[in-house]
Amino acid sequence: MALFAEYSPRKPASPRPEPIAGLGIRTAAPSDLTAIAALAARRDDETPSAHYKRFEKTIENPAARIFIAESEVTLRGFGVAMHFQRADDAPSNTAPSGWYLMGVVVAPEMRRRGVARALTGARLRWIAERSSRAYYFCNVRNLASIDLHAPWGFKEVTRDFVYPRVTFQGGVGVLFTVDLGGGVAEVGGA
Repeated sequence: MALFAEYSPRKPASPRPEPIAGLGIRTAAPSDLTAIAALAARRDDETPSAHYKRFEKTIENPAARIFIAESEVTLRGFGVAMHFQRADDAPSNTAPSGWYLMGVVVAPEMRRRGVARALTGARLRWIAERSSRAYYFCNVRNLASIDLHAPWGFKEVTRDFVYPRVTFQGGVGVLFTVDLGGGVAEVGGA
């Protein structure tokens, strides 16, 4: 499976996909780790065990939160919010300290049905309780992610930055930010 969703913007005259009935967003619990790791492995074509260990550390981290989207008691997707603290001796182009949206993974059969949008809104509302600013970064080729975040007002900061242990295969990374001082707007649609 592709690392990020194929870009296929909805044309204004085309009908919206049917949203998922009863979609709920909640904070992940340790009992969700197996399903989260399985979905992440499905996206990356890797085994769930390595993902499980990484997400186990994330769920135990007080400066991080995993959110899950579910309907009919089935995981439809998940997203992570995490605080990054820039090291004192970091290179000058290191991403700034702050709260980051650290990726969203949606089951392929659930894409374009509002799951990623619901997870993004929930994570931004959670971050807004802790900070007046949020960040995210992605590959410049990940147009689906850029379009997903645009309705909240994310603006490009730079393409000249580093973030520890992150590389952008086949492209350039772009760092975005949004001011949350006025609250988080509700963004509808699928």
